[in-house]
Amino acid sequence: MSSPGVLSVLTPLVISHLTGVALYTLPIQFQEIAVEHFPVSETEAVVLTAIAVYTAGLALPHNTHRLLTGRGTEHGWKVLKLVAVLYLAVLLGCTALINFSLGFILALTLVPVAAFVTPDVPKALSAFILVILSPACTLLFSVFFFQELQEMPVSFLDGWMLFLSVISQGILDHALYGSLVYPLVALLVYPCWLLFWNILFWK
Repeated sequence: MSSPGVLSVLTPLVISHLTGVALYTLPIQFQEIAVEHFPVSETEAVVLTAIAVYTAGLALPHNTHRLLTGRGTEHGWKVLKLVAVLYLAVLLGCTALINFSLGFILALTLVPVAAFVTPDVPKALSAFILVILSPACTLLFSVFFFQELQEMPVSFLDGWMLFLSVISQGILDHALYGSLVYPLVALLVYPCWLLFWNILFWK
């Protein structure tokens, strides 16, 4: 592959991981700023900042390769998908060794994404499916599913509040007890998912 071709693959790879680093670091760093400028508590500030960074990440990586090489090449997205699939395989294997349940849930949602995503599939429908199978939506659905298993179904609003509390608890557990779930999702799972998002919008 030529040098521009290498850069067109490396650029989304690097930027996806930089977005993951932002998701990992900014919620805590911007906590005080958010509290000063918005009528929210510190916990809400952390969670809302995390959601904002997560959502912003959807707009950042998927066209970055065009900044260097113009229109994405057929060879380029295939190489990127190969890298993303290998990355996903290693990620799921390592996650399953640490937390089998988490690895299983991630496999259930990310493997279908890896299987079907290409730049040639219908964009709108595929983007909707990718968002539904993204880590954040997977967590949201898991909250509702858990409540159903507990035979304590909740409304969407209550489920949303539980979803926010789960995010804040994950960040807090990492800060206080060194839990690896939040950094795993922010630094590895989310960037991996962004690679497939990038492939969808390659052309």
